[in-house]
Amino acid sequence: MDARAGSPIFCVGIPTQMKRLYFSFTLLLTFFSFVYCGDGTPVIESIDGNKITTASFESAFDTALDTLSRTQNIEKKNVIKFLTEEESKVPQSFLQLRNEFRKRKFFDRYHEMMVVKSAADKSGFSKRSDIKEILKFQEMQLIYGMYIAEQIESRIKITEQELAYGCQELRAKYKQAEALTLEQCYDAARAQIKGKKSEEVYKSVLDRIKETVAIKHNDKFDLEKYLDKEFTFPDVKKDETPTPSAEETKAPEATPTPAPEANK
Repeated sequence: MDARAGSPIFCVGIPTQMKRLYFSFTLLLTFFSFVYCGDGTPVIESIDGNKITTASFESAFDTALDTLSRTQNIEKKNVIKFLTEEESKVPQSFLQLRNEFRKRKFFDRYHEMMVVKSAADKSGFSKRSDIKEILKFQEMQLIYGMYIAEQIESRIKITEQELAYGCQELRAKYKQAEALTLEQCYDAARAQIKGKKSEEVYKSVLDRIKETVAIKHNDKFDLEKYLDKEFTFPDVKKDETPTPSAEETKAPEATPTPAPEANK
């Protein structure tokens, strides 16, 4: 096991699916609109007459950090730490995303997104009903994840004693943890404790959320019958090849081989 921050004890709460992370980052930028036009800060450029200022760009960067923190359940201070520390101390799984948050790289991506969004808006792409439905579904997914995470966060309390005990367990389990500073050890312990407690309170948090919403079922609708029938797709033709019967699929019985006669 690697002693650096990429080892298992550091990977609790760290993103492991870079595609999903990158998608969240990309989706975030697609929701940005051209605002901050008169915030009094220097104008970087205009895209179809819409100004991007230093304030709007820096605000977009901060929002991206908040989004990453919320959607991946990583404390914002740790996100910032991973972006600013020397590479050898950064978890391997974070290195690719770390490059995306370099100022120049982030601006290039932000600029590109804004240009494409402007073109999409002008072409009417953004107003298409299918695109609106996709964005609405993605928005619902983001709100679902972030709201539950925030409610869980408010229910979790970690004491100094728990951190000390958790750190002690890590040092006993992983020899490399002995080289960690107390702060690093506490961060690793906090991530593990937080993950465990999140699983413990998830159901109760979800139940409490449901209690705040009025849900009325239609007693005349047979939901179970409806759900038992799978979705049908008009463009998919059913396989008309008859399913072989049990007799047809039954393996032929082996014919016993007669034993050779003994030599007389």
